[in-house]
Amino acid sequence: MTISENPPLPAPLPRWRRLLPRIAIALAASVAILLLALGAFPVGLARGLVEKRLSSALHTHVAVGSITRDSVFSYAPVVSVRDVRIAQPTWVGAGDFVRVGSASLRVPVFGLLFGTFRPDRVALDGARIVLVRDAKGRANWKPEGSKPATGDSTGPSLSDLTVTNTQIELRDAKRGLIVAGPLTVDAARGLRFSGKGSFLDTPATLDLTGGRITGIDPAAPYPFAASIISPALHMTAKGVMDGVLDTRHFKADIAARAPTLKNIDRIIEAGLFGTQAVAITAAVRHEGRDWYVDRIGGSIGRSRFTGVATVRKIDIRTAIDARIHATQLDFDDLADAKGQAASQQRRAAIGPRVLPPTRINLSKLWKTDGTIRFSVDRVLSKGGTVFRSLSGTLSLDHKLLTVSNVVATLANGRMTGAVRVDHRTGRPKLAVDLRLAGLTLEELIGKPDLVGGQVRGHIVLRGQGDTVREALSHSSGKAAIVATEGHVKRIVADVLGQNLSGAVAHAIEGPSQQVPLRCLVANFRADRGVLVPHPLGIDTGNSVGRGAGRIVLDGERIDVTLSGTSKSRALLRIADPIKLGGTLSAPTVSIAGTGSTAKPTAGSLLKVFGRSLGQALGIAKTPPDIPIPPPATFGCASAVAEALR
Repeated sequence: MTISENPPLPAPLPRWRRLLPRIAIALAASVAILLLALGAFPVGLARGLVEKRLSSALHTHVAVGSITRDSVFSYAPVVSVRDVRIAQPTWVGAGDFVRVGSASLRVPVFGLLFGTFRPDRVALDGARIVLVRDAKGRANWKPEGSKPATGDSTGPSLSDLTVTNTQIELRDAKRGLIVAGPLTVDAARGLRFSGKGSFLDTPATLDLTGGRITGIDPAAPYPFAASIISPALHMTAKGVMDGVLDTRHFKADIAARAPTLKNIDRIIEAGLFGTQAVAITAAVRHEGRDWYVDRIGGSIGRSRFTGVATVRKIDIRTAIDARIHATQLDFDDLADAKGQAASQQRRAAIGPRVLPPTRINLSKLWKTDGTIRFSVDRVLSKGGTVFRSLSGTLSLDHKLLTVSNVVATLANGRMTGAVRVDHRTGRPKLAVDLRLAGLTLEELIGKPDLVGGQVRGHIVLRGQGDTVREALSHSSGKAAIVATEGHVKRIVADVLGQNLSGAVAHAIEGPSQQVPLRCLVANFRADRGVLVPHPLGIDTGNSVGRGAGRIVLDGERIDVTLSGTSKSRALLRIADPIKLGGTLSAPTVSIAGTGSTAKPTAGSLLKVFGRSLGQALGIAKTPPDIPIPPPATFGCASAVAEALR
């Protein structure tokens, strides 16, 4: 048997393996051709494409005279563009947004390949740029439909910038700012812009300066300074950006003076309000869309304050977290001359009011949330105030405003509790829950020789309206105040008990004598702005009194009658009860129809004698008011507990 010495032939290779080298060579050749094409791309052929893309993005007409490159082959060519014209958007009107004589840009080709256009060297000559924003905030430099930039950033890339023969004009109706002037950037002086014009119809200058942008590290700290000088605002800022012209990331020290805080808000656009003259300094940081106020302090009118704050942007909403401390605060400083004039006009038209006209409509704050912790060491008021200090926490969440942990120190006591405004649906709904403690009648009434005692209170009211005054004028709930462990001038107790003979005798024999005040309970139930006693009672050492009537918060009108009885035998009773009238800001007291009197004396009481004697003898010409039948005693303990519940 013969065995073959030739080995078997190997199996033939699959077709794809035979083609693999050819495919690799073809791919390598394609990549090489692409790289060569990128490095030698004739940019002039892209002029029409550039015009079309820019016109579509900016929603206006764009024309480019020519586009050339400086070398036949380069992956970072210098592209020169000449005779560029970008028309203003239709809503602005006729004219050009941008005109450029010539511009050269060094463009990394591979950046374009991955969708980024970030030239690192730019030279601009013979340009005119007109920036326009209307009163509603529509700006020609923000294409319609564009979304706000996010907090992410790839960092600055510009290492060289030269700008010559260039003019910038800004017409910002929302800020009330119109300025125009030259912009230069060179290796010797860096960035310089000096514009002149107006701010809120007053002469103004706007100056911007920055470091040189020639052969620099684009990610290195970049110094800058800015100022606007005008009778309406004097504001300066000096700081450092994280990179060259990185306006989204910087820190700065700011100083500002203005006739009103609203003028500063025209520049920073934080939604601030009109005030008295303001002077502030602050240290701020800007990170993407967020602001950090590391320090702020200054004055508004005669108010003095310091604080810190964080303002963050979350989608379209603004979240604020702040702490404000005022060594002294005058609430009148929180209104400008126009607001104070309007307040004076209202006061002249309707008279003085106790309920404040503070606006609680939150419709303009629908995008704002946050928490502000505040404290005031000393509360000031030109007309005087019982408030001494104030603190609390203000929280706002989707038009639900809560002021919690309120502590208001009064002249000799304090007020605590919470206030809430709910404007999530319908009209603003105000809810007040406040307690009073530590007060005295001496300080509250201002007549320590007549009456004294410890005062407590509980106010729970709810109502709807655009202001505190309007909401409380239609509110329901309760308003109670009680006084215990005090004293009453004996003659006052006699008048309360309608004991005319005792009042006359004590006015002559012992005008300074006092009797105990067991309690004073003024527990009013509120229904649609009308307060009704439930009950109104007074118990003194020698008399007991009860009250009826009402207080109408819409107009703050008082119509209350007090009728009492003496605990001892009265030889002659006062014919008519005591009447409380007038308004909360100017109450009146009438005894037996003799008119207002602040302090009963022997003389004033004798005027009552004739009418009361005539009534006792049945010869009075006019019948007396029917008094409220008072009880012989008043349940102080239960009435006080119910009022403070």
